[in-house]
Amino acid sequence: MSIMDTIQVTAAIMVRGSLVLVAQRPPGGRHPGAWEFPGGKVEPGESPEQCLAREIAEELEVAVEVGDKLAQVTHSYPDLDIELMAFECAIKSGEPADVGCSAHVWVHPRDLGDYDLLPPDRELVAAIWPNAGGPPSDG
Repeated sequence: MSIMDTIQVTAAIMVRGSLVLVAQRPPGGRHPGAWEFPGGKVEPGESPEQCLAREIAEELEVAVEVGDKLAQVTHSYPDLDIELMAFECAIKSGEPADVGCSAHVWVHPRDLGDYDLLPPDRELVAAIWPNAGGPPSDG
């Protein structure tokens, strides 16, 4: 039995007004059709911030300014452990396009529960918006 390596993965928290951007994973890869905060795997020799700027340019064709780290979670899949780091990101130029994803939407954080978010992304929602992840209130 081998000990799995933990891979570092980044997630962009892009906010516009009161809405946050989530993207749908394309068919054919891991977790097709699931929703996530856009981002990707940190490559050797790359900082998390560099990774995020590269991944967002590749996936959504926008240039972002990577800001503060907002949260970090660790999640174990059966075949993989990931350390997911979420950074505040501001779009510097461009409008998001569905290049490396099937779709993207701007969603109010309280409505993120309506999307099939990947488990580590759900953990980020709970960490960043602790009051958004629960059931809707009656009042």
